[in-house]
Amino acid sequence: MLRNDERPDTSRRVGRVLILADGSAEWRIAGLRQLDRLFLSLCEFSQTTAERLTVSVLWSGDTALERQWLPEESRSTDLEIASAASVRDEQDEQFDLILSTRLFLYRNSLPQLIAAMLPLPERAAAPAQSWNCYEATFLNALSGATAADAAQPWRYLGDKRDVSACEGAFLRDSGKSQDGLVSRHINRPFSRMISRLLLKLPLAPNTWSVLIFALPLWACLEFLSGTGRGFFVGCAIYQLYSILDGCDGEIARARFLQTDFGRRLDSLLDLVGNMLLAFSLGIGLARQWDRAHASGWFYVAEGLIAAMFIALSEGIVFARRSRAVSPAPAGKWNGALYQRHHEFLERSGILVLGERFAWWLVQLTKRDMAMLAFLVLAAVGCAEGILHLLVAVSGVSAFLAGNAFRRQPAPALPQEAS
Repeated sequence: MLRNDERPDTSRRVGRVLILADGSAEWRIAGLRQLDRLFLSLCEFSQTTAERLTVSVLWSGDTALERQWLPEESRSTDLEIASAASVRDEQDEQFDLILSTRLFLYRNSLPQLIAAMLPLPERAAAPAQSWNCYEATFLNALSGATAADAAQPWRYLGDKRDVSACEGAFLRDSGKSQDGLVSRHINRPFSRMISRLLLKLPLAPNTWSVLIFALPLWACLEFLSGTGRGFFVGCAIYQLYSILDGCDGEIARARFLQTDFGRRLDSLLDLVGNMLLAFSLGIGLARQWDRAHASGWFYVAEGLIAAMFIALSEGIVFARRSRAVSPAPAGKWNGALYQRHHEFLERSGILVLGERFAWWLVQLTKRDMAMLAFLVLAAVGCAEGILHLLVAVSGVSAFLAGNAFRRQPAPALPQEAS
């Protein structure tokens, strides 16, 4: 238990940061070396707080000179990097924060860590100290954070044997609050195992998104065969695609590689994949019907209508991205939605039926739930039920999206200078 005079200062400002580096700087966890992860975490903190940080790296005495390095400046543009010599030469400097390459940080955890760490002693962090003295100061401050926060989003690595357990725990927390029930309990456990392997490769998240898009194309070919086996195999491939589609986000979050382009690319590929599913399934059902009856043109029409409804509903939702976004009001289901979908529900009028109904509506119509339901329907020989569901759900979504768009006030136009 911390004494009153030892409680963390939540308003502490950070300007000068010292990183203690040793052989653990090279330890690679979830695709990043430890020193790289610390620098990127500090960049993230600097961008969030708008504070310019000066970072110094002090290597332990037993680290050979040729093994001492600094991260690439291209990913550390928000930091001012001081030379290692300045740590010993600038006698009047005082550090606000001391970190170690043995400290593994989760994403966006630095504010919580800084608030929970014990304040550094008045002169304990004076630059004239030895590496071991700095380490003792860091460990003492970290002990205060560990005592103050039982569920801390960081880990101290005693030796390299801790790396595997740390990586596993980190990836277990790599999901999103927007994950649906199937994604959270079925898809994520598999995608994390795959992401753990992919993180050992120099693979960009966007590259993975494009590569796995071959799966829905393959599934569409199976649908076009117009057989019960083809419908089942196609739905199984789509379910696999739904699992693997989570890996790009897990890789991006682990390596600090999230971009607006990556999010748009992922959303676009999902949209195209869903449209292809509806249309190719309609053609496949028509071919199956043709073999036993006169003509199955109505299945082709139904598939085309479903694809148009999917494009319309998602297109309206995506159009909101170019307009001003208002803060989301508090609600227990808000975490299950992206901001654009939150505004869609807010303006669609569906909330008159209650937040609990809206929460379940969102969960039961999410893509992960739909893919599993489609697989079950195909397994029991009811592929036409998939198409009927697609038309019904996408039609209602398109209507609600159109209603939300109609009720939305026009964005304010910039006034011309007089």
